[in-house]
Amino acid sequence: MKSKYLSAAAALLCAAGLAACGGSGNANMALGAQVYGLDRSGLVLQNNGGDDLEVSPAQTVWFFKTLLSPDAAFNVTIKAQPSGVTCKIANNTGKINYYSYQQTVVTCTPVQYALGGTVVGLTGSGLVLANGALTVGVVPGAGNTFEFNAKINNGAVYGVTVLAQPVGQTCTVANGVGTMPQANVSNVVVTCQ
Repeated sequence: MKSKYLSAAAALLCAAGLAACGGSGNANMALGAQVYGLDRSGLVLQNNGGDDLEVSPAQTVWFFKTLLSPDAAFNVTIKAQPSGVTCKIANNTGKINYYSYQQTVVTCTPVQYALGGTVVGLTGSGLVLANGALTVGVVPGAGNTFEFNAKINNGAVYGVTVLAQPVGQTCTVANGVGTMPQANVSNVVVTCQ
């Protein structure tokens, strides 16, 4: 008789424990997404065709407002991309559980554009221009334009300077400082005398 009561009590405890962990089908799990590289607003994620989630660069982990039941299906998509940024999504489908509730990863990269301009009056050799760690050598007689080999993220600050002066000349830079727009910059002017 005593073992019947113990068995019944054990069964009730197990049932209560499963219910507390969501085993009864209650919607109690928050679906999250990790967002990396976002530097501006405008990103909107969506789960299962609804439940929009506006994401800002203020933090890297975001959670949808609607809670899901354990083992409920999820399908996170990008509803809106930020201007000037390409965001890609991975691990965005499955059934929610303790291991998958935060598996979705969104990686954002600003679109890059070319930085360059014109060189006027260059006759000597050795001119080297710099934009931070990027450098470009300009040879006299090779045309009157230059462009850095690596493109620049839109929204990034740029500053073109003369790293090395050409032999027998002094060069100055105009229009060399700014914030990279969502377009190529080709109006930097280097004048050599």
